[in-house]
Formats: sequence, C-alpha cells, structure tokens
Amino acid sequence: VPQPNVYPLFTTKSAGLIPSIKAKTKFLLFSYPQLDETLWKTLKENDDIVAILTSGHKNPVGEQRAFFHELLCRGLDTPVILQHNYTENDNEDLQIKAGADFGALLSDGFGDGVWLQNQGNISTEAEICCMYGILQAVRQRISKTEYISCPGCGRTLFDLQKTIAKVKAATSHLKGLKIGIMGCIVNGPGEMADADYGYVGAGRDRISLYKNKVCIEKNIPEEQAVEKLIELIKINGDWKDK
Repeated sequence: VPQPNVYPLFTTKSAGLIPSIKAKTKFLLFSYPQLDETLWKTLKENDDIVAILTSGHKNPVGEQRAFFHELLCRGLDTPVILQHNYTENDNEDLQIKAGADFGALLSDGFGDGVWLQNQGNISTEAEICCMYGILQAVRQRISKTEYISCPGCGRTLFDLQKTIAKVKAATSHLKGLKIGIMGCIVNGPGEMADADYGYVGAGRDRISLYKNKVCIEKNIPEEQAVEKLIELIKINGDWKDK
C-alpha cells in the first residue's frame, strides 16, 4: 500500500516485482556486475526507477564508471545514486577515501545523489559534513563558506593557523562565499584568484585585503584585519547576520 514519503527498495533478486508495485519512485540497489539483459530491460521500461549503484570491487570508481559508460551507450537517463560503505574510525581517513570514491565521478558529471555508510566510530554529523564538503568541492551543492589557503612558508609573518580559525569564526555562516587567506603577497593573489575576498600577509603583522583580484586596503595592522575584512564584505553587500 503506497505511503506518503515512503518508497520501496529493490535488490536484483526482487527486481521482477518492480512493474507490479504502485509507487511514484522505486529504488533499485545493485553493482554493475549484477546487471544482466533482464535488468537492463527493467531500467529501460520503467522510468520511475532510481538506481543505487554500489560496488565491492577493489577499484570501485573504475567499475562504477564502466556502468555509466554503458548507461550512456544504451541511451538511458536513469538517475543514479552513488553508494559506498566504509569502516573508518578517523574523520580524515573517511574524507580522503570518500573524496576519492565519490569525487572522481561527481566531478565528471556522473551521479545524481550520494549515499555513504560508515560502520566505524565516526559521528553521523561528521559523515554528513564530509559529504557536504565533497558536494561543494565538485560544485554540485553549495552549503557553506569556502576557504582557500596556502600552507605557509618562511615568508608568512603571522600565525596562519590561528588567523584561519579567526576568519572562519567570523565568516563561516556566509554560504557560498569564497575567502582566500594567504601568507604573503608573492604567490597569494595568484593562488586565490577566484576568491571573492582575500586576506594576504603584507609584512610583519601587516595585512592587505582584496576584493576579487583588486587590493582594496594595504598594510592593515593584523589585530584590525578581521574586522576590516568584515567591513569590506558588508560594504559590498555580501554580509549576512548569523
């Protein structure tokens, strides 16, 4: 019996029931090797199916990419959710592996959704944050402020990590804005060329602020620089209260 906001999930073993089930949307979970001509026919004849593409291959990206190539060759436009399973206990390990698995395909335009499952000791909030970060990186969904920063070097004459933390604390609610935080003027302006605003070291305890590629204020005392950055964002109409 159809229920609001509830949709059936099928596997390859139960896919034969799809035509007889009344539901606006039906999900079919499979890996590429499981598809035979009968299942390809099911995808072709039922435009209410959303595919959930998983993989147990040692090269899951390659296997999933092969599926998308065949999908295109067959002229099908079935929406596809990319699904991957992990057992990670460290946030950075999950970010690296999920970024490689999901990001490679999403950046090429393959995939309409993502589904991450992790059986390790990582909070659901961290998992969601990881996936939002990947979606933003491939420009599929903008959900937060984006920061561009250099790693710092001998030319960086201020505490880069503390400064990044201060700038993030003041601006992290500005969804979709790009802010560059660079240690020096040598490479900074070039590396943050596509940023909306730039915070660049100009000397010992001195900062210059940029709007896009244009330097707006030079040699601001470091202790005033974050406030001056906020003022610049407000002047240009990009500021929103938390």
